[in-house]
Amino acid sequence: MQDQEESKNQEIQEKQKQEDNGAMTKLQDVFNLAHDQAHPDKIDATIRANTRVTGTSMWVLMFAIAVSSIGLNVNSTAVVIGAMLISPLMGPIVGMGYGLAVGDTALIRQAVRNIIIFVVISLITATLYFLLTPLKEAQSEILARTQPTLWDVLIAFFGGSAGIVALTRKEGGNAIPGVAIATALMPPLCTAGYGLAHGNWHYFLGASYLFAINCVFIAFATLLFSKLLKLPRRGLVKESKRRLHSIIITAVVLAVMIPSGYMASGLVRQEIFNTRANAAIATAKQQEGFFVLRKMLNHRENKVSLVVNGTGNAEKISALLVKSLEASGVKEPKVNVVYAGGDNAKIEELLASQNNPIQQQNELKEQQAYIDTVLAAKTADTAGADDAAVLKELKAQYPEAEKIVVGRGLVWEKAQTEPVSEQPESSKNTKSETGEHDDIVVVSLEFKEPLPAKDRERLQAWLNQRYEGKAVRMFVNTQVSDI
Repeated sequence: MQDQEESKNQEIQEKQKQEDNGAMTKLQDVFNLAHDQAHPDKIDATIRANTRVTGTSMWVLMFAIAVSSIGLNVNSTAVVIGAMLISPLMGPIVGMGYGLAVGDTALIRQAVRNIIIFVVISLITATLYFLLTPLKEAQSEILARTQPTLWDVLIAFFGGSAGIVALTRKEGGNAIPGVAIATALMPPLCTAGYGLAHGNWHYFLGASYLFAINCVFIAFATLLFSKLLKLPRRGLVKESKRRLHSIIITAVVLAVMIPSGYMASGLVRQEIFNTRANAAIATAKQQEGFFVLRKMLNHRENKVSLVVNGTGNAEKISALLVKSLEASGVKEPKVNVVYAGGDNAKIEELLASQNNPIQQQNELKEQQAYIDTVLAAKTADTAGADDAAVLKELKAQYPEAEKIVVGRGLVWEKAQTEPVSEQPESSKNTKSETGEHDDIVVVSLEFKEPLPAKDRERLQAWLNQRYEGKAVRMFVNTQVSDI
């Protein structure tokens, strides 16, 4: 009996081992890239064909750069994505990585030469466009390409990995368009062109660095997976040159990756500080009656600067913010709270200290939050707002303005010819039947630099709310220097 039980147990154990081995084999098959890999000669021919520069690819590149520049200029994400899909930039970059993997020096030279040609043509096209376009302001789509970080390195590497794996399949795949979108080769070049057109070297260098990250790590991913897929060597390279190539590749990868890692760490620190600062401001708002006109956060100095209005005491608000920041883990926080309509010198000093490009990216969001706060805090007597009070609030909100005028008068204009539904929102509260307005409010602001269109819209909406029931005409001008 014991012998029978032992034999049954052995049989059960053997079956279990077989099942485990079968499961392991199936799992390996799932991740095995060899079963649907194309013939090495086909892979080689495809990559070489994409590496070459032809008249067609040059024209397509220029058109794609123009489309991408327009998308960045009008801040249209959809247009930028479309330009990425038609760009031929990926071919030479993949060819460079593949050439390094298979030891084909001729292919490497061809790929590098074609990348340089593509970059030069792209920069010329983008620069010419941004010199000619009447839209000169840097939109958020442009600003987003000026601060590369370690996450851009990861995107380029994993995107390049997906690209080379897709290129080596028998049936091809639909991954290449996604790789083109994810790695975003064209927007950085267009942003660099914007920087050249406007003499902004910060934008030019930041965008150029982002493009370099994408190129290097797409090529590096191609090199790595070409080795893993055991693609055959195509060139006769000596062992000494192989070692030199390895050293150069390692040096380039580290040189590109280390600065982006430093920027990424700064971005993380900034986000942590911003989260803690915003939480502290929200806590202070619950205890003191104020709303924020302008907000400036500096994570390097652990500094929070506010221009506020409403009720409450600046010293109490500062004390509350310091206490909350210290409780959240911020060491030696610095807080500066200034009430609008107070000391203008303090406000100018406060705003002059803020010169952070990332803060500029969030400017529109902050302005929207400001308007929402004002509308929420509006009381019943707002309809009879005093012009002097509005002037003070405008001075606090836009201390960079060279001139602000708030006044009232009579205006005559020709009768409206377009339907009310097609009129701008700012004109719907006017008396279009007669073309006359009595007691109209005229607000004029003059700046050295053009005010973004979205800021104008939001300012108009705020003025309409402050002067509810009255016609408001707003004029925003750019200062013209004397000739």
